[in-house]
Amino acid sequence: PLGGRMVSFPLDPPLARVACAGADLGCSEGAFTVVSMLSVGGLPMVFFTPQGRLEEAKASREQLVVPDSDHLTLLSVYDAW
Repeated sequence: PLGGRMVSFPLDPPLARVACAGADLGCSEGAFTVVSMLSVGGLPMVFFTPQGRLEEAKASREQLVVPDSDHLTLLSVYDAW
């Protein structure tokens, strides 16, 4: 059962559910990447704007953002890294 699989992950239940769904749907690598990034703070931890370099940071961010999905944005950032 799903709950039994979820408890095997040291994650909050919603993140464990994503991990299980990723395995079921054949996209576990992407699911675990997103879960890992969400577990450490998500988008606020990913995008850093150095003082005095706002325009450069905005231009870089625009290349990585997926407008319809924060989760796909995290995956885009990871893949670019």
